[in-house]
Amino acid sequence: MVKATSTASGVAGGIASAARASMLIALSVAPAQAQGALAAPTGDAVRGKALYDTTLRCYACHGFDGQTGSPRLVPAARPEEAFVAYVRTPPAPGMPSFAAAPERDLKDVYAYVRSIPVAAPPVESIPILKAIRDRRMQAP
Repeated sequence: MVKATSTASGVAGGIASAARASMLIALSVAPAQAQGALAAPTGDAVRGKALYDTTLRCYACHGFDGQTGSPRLVPAARPEEAFVAYVRTPPAPGMPSFAAAPERDLKDVYAYVRSIPVAAPPVESIPILKAIRDRRMQAP
């Protein structure tokens, strides 16, 4: 009898966890939908993909889809002008400067990044994944 109650509690807990996860995923889509509020990119996304993958090699840190690296680029949170300014003179020490890159190239990369569909919610929106990541970052 205790085992049945334990199993029932486990199932109920699993359903509650699944419901919370679904809600978190739904909430995490909001930033992607807010992306529509940004002005349309002026660059060429096809050319931007080539620059991202080969010339500027952005994939090395941000992943081939802009979502698997660090930091995630997708969904894009900055307007085009802010993106260009950021990559020209990044405040983050790990980000290389692309000050010498032509503005057209940076706008094309921005257009490519904006064209990438969101594949997964941000880690921060899934508590267990965030906890795992945080523990790994604190490990020696």
